[in-house]
Amino acid sequence: KALLQVAGKNRRDFAIVMLFLQTGLRVSELVNLRLGDVSMETKELTVRQGKGRKDRVVPLVGQAPEALKAYLKVRVPSLEYDHVFLARNATSMHQRTVRYRIQKYYEEAGIKKKGSVHTLRHTFATHQVHNGLKINQLKEVLGHKKMETTYKYVHLDGTNLRQEMEQGAL
Repeated sequence: KALLQVAGKNRRDFAIVMLFLQTGLRVSELVNLRLGDVSMETKELTVRQGKGRKDRVVPLVGQAPEALKAYLKVRVPSLEYDHVFLARNATSMHQRTVRYRIQKYYEEAGIKKKGSVHTLRHTFATHQVHNGLKINQLKEVLGHKKMETTYKYVHLDGTNLRQEMEQGAL
């Protein structure tokens, strides 16, 4: 919440943080998003050729569609670039820029715990599982080939794990 609050002063950066937290995108996938990959009608993003060279569709949920819509209203038009997120000079954003901005917001928010863009992906995964998303569905949203990779993203505390196991006990 603190991260969103400090990023909220900039519509582009707020939309970026919101997308990381609500979609679990990788930074490379975020900077490669094109305007044609966003559907406000169906509230979905198409991630093209993510890691593993496979396209996937990710739902836009929570505040993500509104944050993205608010940014797109003020986005500077570019004749050369159809990327969703543009740098100040109306060129495509670089991954380093996104990482730098997120790190800056961590500091501004007073978050002492070490964090990164990738931490937001882990946060997304953990929250989704805690809120009932099945691990196999999460695997698809994150774009993982192997279930083992998805398990590394999910930080279950002992109480939830115990509760789930109790419900499934014979």
